[in-house]
Amino acid sequence: MVNVLPPPTGLPPRPPSAPRPGPSLRHSRRLRGRLLVIAVLIASMMLTLMGRLYWVQVADPNKPVQTAGNLHTGTLVIPAPRGQIVDATGTPLVDNTSVQTITVDRQTLMQLPDHGQAVLARLAQLLGTTAAALGKQITPCSPDVAAPCWTGEPYQPVPVSSNASVQAVLTVGEHSEQFPGVTVQTVTQPKYPWGSLAAHVLGYTGQITADDKKTDPALNDADQIGMSGLEAEYDSVLRGSDGVQDVMLNPQGYAVEQGSLTPAVQGDTLVTSIDLNIQKLAEQSLAQQITDSRAAGKAATSGSVVVMDPNTGRIVAAASYPTYDPQEFVGGISNADYAELTAPSADNPLLSRAIAGQYAPGSTFKLITTSSLVSHNEISLNGAYPCPSQVSIDGRVKTNYDSESFGGDLSVASALGYSCDTFFYVPAANEYYADQTKVDAGKKPNEFLQRTAAQFGVGDAPDIDLPADEQASGSYADRETRLANWQANKADYCAAAKKGYPDVTPVSQRKYLTQLASENCTDGWRYRAGDNADMAIGQGETTMSPLQLAVAYSAMFNSGKIYEPTLGWGVVDGSGKVVQTIKPKVKRTVKVSRNTFDYIANALNFGRGWAVSGAFAYLNSPYASKIGGKTGTAEVEGKQDTSWLVSWGPQGTDKNGHVTAKFVMVGMVEQAGTGATAAGPMLKRIWDGIFGYNADGTKTKPIVANASPIAVLPTIAPSTKTATQ
Repeated sequence: MVNVLPPPTGLPPRPPSAPRPGPSLRHSRRLRGRLLVIAVLIASMMLTLMGRLYWVQVADPNKPVQTAGNLHTGTLVIPAPRGQIVDATGTPLVDNTSVQTITVDRQTLMQLPDHGQAVLARLAQLLGTTAAALGKQITPCSPDVAAPCWTGEPYQPVPVSSNASVQAVLTVGEHSEQFPGVTVQTVTQPKYPWGSLAAHVLGYTGQITADDKKTDPALNDADQIGMSGLEAEYDSVLRGSDGVQDVMLNPQGYAVEQGSLTPAVQGDTLVTSIDLNIQKLAEQSLAQQITDSRAAGKAATSGSVVVMDPNTGRIVAAASYPTYDPQEFVGGISNADYAELTAPSADNPLLSRAIAGQYAPGSTFKLITTSSLVSHNEISLNGAYPCPSQVSIDGRVKTNYDSESFGGDLSVASALGYSCDTFFYVPAANEYYADQTKVDAGKKPNEFLQRTAAQFGVGDAPDIDLPADEQASGSYADRETRLANWQANKADYCAAAKKGYPDVTPVSQRKYLTQLASENCTDGWRYRAGDNADMAIGQGETTMSPLQLAVAYSAMFNSGKIYEPTLGWGVVDGSGKVVQTIKPKVKRTVKVSRNTFDYIANALNFGRGWAVSGAFAYLNSPYASKIGGKTGTAEVEGKQDTSWLVSWGPQGTDKNGHVTAKFVMVGMVEQAGTGATAAGPMLKRIWDGIFGYNADGTKTKPIVANASPIAVLPTIAPSTKTATQ
């Protein structure tokens, strides 16, 4: 018999075959628990998603409509015709014209078996380009597609030529089966009906660039925007409101039908103070003088005329030679034409000599010098002072023109009339010495001449209503600027002195430039008495634009006002309503007495005959006593003299006895000799037209009424022009 011991108390018997629990079994149990939790979470998420889908697609009252098979709306921008620019009588200076533009619908081409390669080849032959170039032109831009490319909507027809030949337009129109996707559209473009007339102030338009679109995202590829002149300055006024053509697109993005149309609205009209008749005469006289001066043996490379109303600050005419035709830029100028305009031989026709050019003003600067010397009690209008043939300043001899000597002392009036340089050299040098004494004592110099020049606007842009980079500031020298310029350019001066100028001819010019560079290397920081004397007669580092001179001389007749001159006069909307009147602002008032201005104006009245140098061309004119003027003959190293004349009239008096004038004119011809022999006769032809005289003195119809600027804005007829695609 075998005895079996009972199990320990409290433990059930275990069958002999039952395995003992181990680590793997415990792990399986935990894994099943985790899977259960994950399953519950997934089930919850699915239930939530299904519930949301049910709400969106069934229960939500605002549920979206299935559009996979429906049409979508796209928009085409229709560029607005630009507004007109008109003269002071309302005559268009810039108008609009209809042109035939060839466009290509890329979507249509892409549906052809060869993706339109044959069409592009045929079209390229008509337009004088290549199929590859056209292909790039119509390909939408993207990060992988560099310019040239199409930055507009992919479904919008791309304009590929706005100046196609008549043959190309007719061929596309008559053989449409050979040019699927190619159409001819009538669009408006700016038109310059007078060609190059007033080109530099009107400016030109061009196609937008990528930078333009960054600045103004509302622009589109077909827009014409102002690039220079008034076109640029008043672009927001002239551009108008683009229209919108809705198109219906299928799910693949192809246009299948047109929707609603919002027509484009033409831009507003800009009325200018330019008088077309005076502008024409100014340009004709300038061109004639260039021809006459060249016939007399002068280089006469360029010139300009500015006519200004001194009482309002408005510009009546602004001419510059050489010039250009803005129409060349409309629709994009060709590389060949642009290269021709910018070639050195063209002498920069895009530069406005009247406003952006700056030149030594010569003796025309004596208005400023006289005003300064009298106002600061350095000379008296009642005094008389020497006018020797030459004076020595800083050990250097300075002479009058042709070493003239008038014998004895001269009044200020005679010194201005005869334009005696030595008369002004001496007090200007004395002013320098007085200032230098103050500097040596550690005090600040007065520099009266420089301060007066700054009041008249020298060294400061005139702020005419044109882009800032299209107007010159002019310049003058003083101790501070001389030192700053020397510090900035010393290394160049010294290098030039060491190397010399081996390529410069003649030898005398080469030696002069080398000596000048050597002096500037060591002593270029010094401002000397001779520099002040040079400034007194508008030489040395003194420069002004013709416009700046017109503004300065206008101050003689308007109680010293220095205007921010304007070309724009008013803005008129499509209904003919004046929505803006543009008024010139007074920038500052020159601190010179009206009596001093009256004295200068009367001293330079051409009625005094030979006593006024500028009167040479007007001695037999029936209106000589009604006008005055100051000549200038500016010396330019290595070139012939620059000819200047500033003139004004008709001269009168106001109720207080002060001298008045209705026009101020400035004429300048580079490398044409004295002011009396070139600028003088040039401006006389303009005065003849204003007063109504022929060259021989016989009477004719004047080009303006009452020898006065136009004083009332013209009436502009309402515009009904819109543009459609």
